[in-house]
Parts: sequence; C-alpha cells; structure tokens
Amino acid sequence: MRKIRSLLPALLVLGMVPVAVPSSSFATDAPLSALPPGQMPIGPYDPADPRTWTVAWPKEGPQQIADGITYRTYTQGFPSGAPYGEAAGDHWTLSVHYEPGGTEVLKTRKADADAQVAKLVQDVPALAGVARAVPVSAPTAADGWAGDVPAADAPVAWAVRVGSFGSKAEAAAFQDGGNLGYVLKDGQPVVVDGKPVRYTARVLYDALDGRPTTGPWSVRVVTVDPAKYNVQSTFGGTIANPNSVRDMVRASGAVVGINASEGVPGKYQPGVPAPDTYTGDVQGVQVRNNRIDSEANNGRSALVLNGRNPANQAGPIVPARIGEVTTTVKVTATDPVTGQPDPRRAFGINRPAGYVIGCGFESARPEEAAPRRYFPCTNPDDLTVIRPEWGTQVPAVSPDLGAEPFELLLSSTWVVQGVHEPGVPVPNGKIVLQGIGASRDWLMKYQAVGTVLKPSADILDTPTGKSITNADLGVVAGGCGPSLLRDGQVFLNVKANGLLGGNGKLNSGSAERHPRTLVGITADGKIQMVTVDGRDPSASVGMTFLETAGLMRWLGAEQALSMGCGGDTGLVLNGVLQNNPMDDWGTPDRSDPYERRLPNALVAVKKP
Repeated sequence: MRKIRSLLPALLVLGMVPVAVPSSSFATDAPLSALPPGQMPIGPYDPADPRTWTVAWPKEGPQQIADGITYRTYTQGFPSGAPYGEAAGDHWTLSVHYEPGGTEVLKTRKADADAQVAKLVQDVPALAGVARAVPVSAPTAADGWAGDVPAADAPVAWAVRVGSFGSKAEAAAFQDGGNLGYVLKDGQPVVVDGKPVRYTARVLYDALDGRPTTGPWSVRVVTVDPAKYNVQSTFGGTIANPNSVRDMVRASGAVVGINASEGVPGKYQPGVPAPDTYTGDVQGVQVRNNRIDSEANNGRSALVLNGRNPANQAGPIVPARIGEVTTTVKVTATDPVTGQPDPRRAFGINRPAGYVIGCGFESARPEEAAPRRYFPCTNPDDLTVIRPEWGTQVPAVSPDLGAEPFELLLSSTWVVQGVHEPGVPVPNGKIVLQGIGASRDWLMKYQAVGTVLKPSADILDTPTGKSITNADLGVVAGGCGPSLLRDGQVFLNVKANGLLGGNGKLNSGSAERHPRTLVGITADGKIQMVTVDGRDPSASVGMTFLETAGLMRWLGAEQALSMGCGGDTGLVLNGVLQNNPMDDWGTPDRSDPYERRLPNALVAVKKP
C-alpha cells in the first residue's frame, strides 16, 4: 500500500486551508429535460390542468443569496383521493404491526401477506373486507431504472393495511377506538405482562408505497460556486451529544447548510446513550480537517471534496465528485523483544468496540465485508480509536457481546499515558484506544507508560484501490445512499450501499417515498444542495430513489448522491430553516416539523 502522510496526525490540525479551484462562469440551475416545459419529471402531466405544472420561485430565475450562491424552490402536484390518470388516488391508512406488535408487517411474498391478513380477520372478523395486502411498488426498467442490481419484476414488499381514510385524524380515531381488536391464540387473547394484547398499527399516507401519485412535491435547490465558498462537513457539540443542522450552520459561520450523513440510532448501538434516540456517530465515513472522524462502511458512496483523481493521481485535485471509498487505519508499536514493527488494524473511529453498524469492514466473511445499512455486524477482535471530538465519556462496550474490553489512555502525540478505566472521563485532548479479543491482548502488550504508538491512515477509491488522500481532503458519507447519477445518466448502486432486502433484491426503502436530501455536481463544477420534503400530504409526499435521480438530472446535475432520506432532511439558509422536517407520517409526537440532532452537516463557508 502506498505510504502517505497520516490522517490521524500526532498534533490535531483544527483549521482548514482553502483549496484553490479554477473559477468559471456561475451557471444557473436551469432545467434540462425533454419533458413538457416547466414540469419536474414526476407525476402526471396535463397541459390543461395547472395543478400538474411546476411552479418555480422566483419565477424569473434563481434568487441570488450571495455572490456565488443562488436559491430556487419548485412545487408541483396536488393531493388526490380519487383516480387521476395512472394514479389511483391516495388515502390515509393503518399499516398493521406483527403480533404482538412493534414491527410493521412487510412480506416479500404476497402469499405470506395474505396469510397475515387471514389471521387478522380470523381474530377480528369485523375487519373482513377492510384489511388487505398492499404492494410496495418496485421501479422497473420501463421507469428508467439503472443500477448495480436489475430492475424488479415484482413488488419489493407487501404490507398489511386496514382501511382508507380521508384524514389522519380519522385513521387514528379508528385505531384508538379499539377497532383493530385483540391478538388471539387458540381463540383467547394473547396476554403480555398481565394485559391482553391488541393489534397495533402505524398511521400513514399510502403515497408512500411508490405507485403512481399526483403528489404534491416541494423541492428546494441551493447552488454553490466552490470557487468562492469552501464546501465542507462540520459537526456541533460532541459526537456523543450532537446538535441540529441549524445550530451547526450557525456555529460554522456558513451561509447555507444541509444535513449530511446518517447517524446511528441508539437501538442499533448498544452501550451508547443516545440523546434524542440518535448519537452523532456517523454511519459511514467522515474526513475533515486532516483527520478521520468516522471510518467507512467500505465501498459505500460518498461526497469526495478536494480528493485526488484515482485515474490521474499526478493531476490536479478534484474539487468535488461522487465516489465509493474505503478507509484503512493502523496503529503500530515496536515489539520490545524483537524490535520489529507490530501493526494492528483499527477498525473503528469514534465508536465503541464490537458493533460495526452498517458492516463493510475487513473480514473473511462476505456478509460482514459487504455494507449493510443499519445492520449491526460484530467484530470480536475490534480495535477503536476514541478521539476528543467524541466527548469526555468513553462509550461502553455492550455487555451483550460478552467481551471484556481493555483501554489505553494516550497523549495527543500518541504516547501511552497508562491504562484507562472504563467509565472514567477522558482528560481534555487525550485519546483512548479500546479493544476486545485479540486487540485487547495487543493493547495489554503495550500498556507501559511512555510507549510510543504510530498511527497511519489512507482513504482509498474502492473500485481502483488507489489513494485519494491529500492534506485538504474532505469525505462525507452519503447518508442513506446511494449514488443517483454518473456522467449525467441514472445509476443507483443500491447493492454497493447495502440497500438490499434479505432476498438479495431491492428493499422497501429503495422503492418508498420519503423526504430526501441530495447533493449534485454540475458539468461546470457547481455544487447543488437539494431537499425534497415528504410525509405531508398537504405539501409534499417525498420521492423514491429513482424519482430523485430523475429530479437531479432535470436540475442539470452530472453526478448526484442521496444524503438524508427521512426525518433528518433539513436546509438552513442565512440561519433560517427553510423546509419542514417530518419524522414520520402521523406519529403523535413527531407529526409536526421537527429538527433532529444529527452527526454532521454539509455547509458552504465564504472563502477569505
């Protein structure tokens, strides 16, 4: 492997040196499309019906927010409870949970969903004719699907639903009135903790399911000239206690910012207290300020800022591109007996040892080496680096692993200060190495005070295996992934981003409509920050991955990447939240716009 200057330096570099890029004329985000004039490539189009036309604001063209930053919004479509063209009409409904409750009923085969419906009707006869199996539509080749897995030839999933309601309140009232009945076994209610168990359900709007819909949609587009602004990632607070996008944008002094990477929900990271159910632990790679803040789920897509071109490493730095990346991090000691280097792989940065959320790490087992979004793979010999940006309290190794950790306290120059006791706060500026299994044994071997350890790291372009590292590199994990466009053409690498179901085909999240945060790169190098609101039938129902790819192509992007894909979607401009983040359809405590605390944001900061 090529030797490079370490991205985990002995002395933390806290600033960022601006990178000069060629300046060019500042392009607008004028649509490039063969569709009817002025219509986003989604939903029905009727030249006689203005509800199907795109409304752009400002009408005359993008609003100049600052020299090098423009802003424009697009709205289109309307809610329809009745058929309109190919759209059957959208309604509120109840998506039933498995017995005795908690997880939504999603089956890959219609026969299995039908069996679940039959069980529900057997237990609650009044639901006959009301409960049904509903397909989650799959994108097809005819829809324009292109990616690293074939287009689906059948629905990606089947959901068990009850009722069609005109409003969220009606659906909730039906459930609250006890109409779903009790879960029965041998004709008697199932009892848990002394109480009979009712069927429960999630209230949602069925435009979620990916079938044709009239919308509506609300899209916001900020275009940034990287010759005038540093586009970079940032985080606020600490990783263990993160901030909202609005707070991160304000603290960074940025003009504009969007949510960037996904965090790791607390339920997927045992042993870590998760304020607001989320930690600031990036699920995937983050490189900034000449250091790695989070390791990659190797092979997942990311936004690469100021990276080397793997096809021409002697050429100029590429200001921005979409690519797949791998991180390799080592810590090397000198064996006291042989005097030879004794390197050890560090699999994790700023996370507890043991669980690798999203998988994609160096492993002989293919199911662990390949990325799997949210999936908690385990590494029994894990070694992790806990840096000062995590916070003062080192995360605990989950007792579920049955592994006893060992920790070393290091100075900022990677000199062993002694054994660190789990749960004891970390002195300011110090580093902790946490290991289990074989890595625990390795740490114990070098626990003598004064032992010098040497870190090294590299960021590789996964397809070529070549380094893209340089001192100004920034890499931001692509949120929920995947890549959307390559060379101006639709390309969704869902497999590379671990977005497949257990059957190896597209999962429901790839076909459903959700809020979206997107990043595009135009032919002349401008960076687009785009949000699509969702989960609000009155304003915007969200988009599928394929729909967002079509949107970004329409907006003139040559490359595009999906960042956030849910309640994390947020756009802040001049300190003001522009969109309406929605955590879920009709969830009582998350049915209003709500700002999550997130691991990082992508921001544009004026160059000096």
